[in-house]
Amino acid sequence: MQQVQQSGAVKVQFVPVGRERREWMWKARDESNTITISGRFDSLSDAVRDARTQIDGLGLDDDPDGDDDVVA
Repeated sequence: MQQVQQSGAVKVQFVPVGRERREWMWKARDESNTITISGRFDSLSDAVRDARTQIDGLGLDDDPDGDDDVVA
């Protein structure tokens, strides 16, 4: 399980899911305690990329070439 916190406003948690825990999903909670849950992704990199595009404040692409190096 990996957590990222961006400027204290949104807390994002990446969770392995599925029977063999080879799929990933993300959960986000903002300051108003609103929870957003993603679908399932084949890789952690795909889940991170989706979270960055879906959540305000994380939408900036700090990895423009798209080769997120995330260690699970």
